[in-house]
Amino acid sequence: MSPWRSEPYPVTVTPGGRALFVIERAAVPLFGIRAYGVHLNGYVREAGRLALWIARRSRTKQTYPGMLDNAVAGGLPHGLTARECLVKECEEEAGIPQAWAAAAPAVGAITYTGTMPEGLRRDVLYCYDLELPAGFRPECRDGELEAFTLMPVEDVAAIVRDTTQFKFNCNLVIIDFLIRHGIIGPDEPDYVAIAKGLRQ
Repeated sequence: MSPWRSEPYPVTVTPGGRALFVIERAAVPLFGIRAYGVHLNGYVREAGRLALWIARRSRTKQTYPGMLDNAVAGGLPHGLTARECLVKECEEEAGIPQAWAAAAPAVGAITYTGTMPEGLRRDVLYCYDLELPAGFRPECRDGELEAFTLMPVEDVAAIVRDTTQFKFNCNLVIIDFLIRHGIIGPDEPDYVAIAKGLRQ
């Protein structure tokens, strides 16, 4: 399967800056170019407890097939703002209405650098939270995902802590959610290191 994805990515000096040129998405890590993406935590409050909608990636997807993923996630291509990309991805991947996605709070950004099989990943992930109605169920619409499961937040935390089932950067987005919602707190021995590690 060809890694070519026919997705133009902008090369900029600063986040959101003018594109100096565009490059095929698959080539970005080969050159160590910084890339940007949007990730959304879709969550539900039930009887005072939090649950997260967790996606499973299609087993035919080019990258990280069959792994667990955030409710919505996507790379930020040339020509779209982060918010525009989020609205597009929410509708395409999960059937989340545009008005809901447009109102989802932006809750921060995660940065990391890592050597991966595909090259050097220097990524910025813009993170969003969206509280969804208890009766809403995401729909797999564009073939990139094969299932959604609503999981108690404690179960999600255990999967992140004890397994490698999640795509590596989705782990980081969930850890950030767990910190912001008090599931991971200062009594955790590595609390400060974990919090700092999300913004390297």
